[in-house]
This record gives sequence, structure tokens and C-alpha cells, in this order.
Amino acid sequence: MKKALLFAASLSLLTTACAYQPHQETQVVDDRPQISFVWQYDNIEAEQAEVYVDGQRLGSIAEFAYPENSVPVLIGEHVIEVRHGTTVLYSKRDYFGESTSYKLEVGE
Repeated sequence: MKKALLFAASLSLLTTACAYQPHQETQVVDDRPQISFVWQYDNIEAEQAEVYVDGQRLGSIAEFAYPENSVPVLIGEHVIEVRHGTTVLYSKRDYFGESTSYKLEVGE
């Protein structure tokens, strides 16, 4: 009986010690610069214009329309282009800083 009581007490203590799990919450902050576009062409649909960052196609300009959507880029200097087919409608080399939102107006 003593052994059974000692076993039960040990088991109880062991399961209580295992139940406490210390935890820590970690928040991840995205401090990359965000770029949004304001489309100002009347004769070209926004879905037909493509956004390029440093030569990489990212999608149509409509996908990154201000103020709802934006494209995150790494902190530093980048070449931002908007193309319609082979025609470059907008091209700018600029430095994009930490935790900043940029609104680029693309128009005639």
C-alpha cells in the first residue's frame, strides 16, 4: 500500500512538472520599405502594365495599387520600372529606407 501511494504521489508530481511549459511571445516586425502605385493613364488599363524591381517582373501594377496594396522591397537602392509591353512608362532609381511607405505616381 505504501509503495502504491508513493508511486501515485511520484506520478502526480512528475505530470505536474511536465504540464508547465514556459513560453515567450515573439513579434516579427516587417520594416521593409513598401511601394504602392497610383495609376494615371486613361488609355492603358492598369492590369496591362507590369511592375519590375531591379529587372525582376513582380506583377501588374493593379496588384500594387495605392492605398490597399504594396510591394515590399529590401532596404537600399532599387530601379523601379513600369512597362506596357516593351514600352517603359516609368523608370526611377532611388534609395528606399527602412519602415517607409512610398507612393509612386505613374502617368502621362
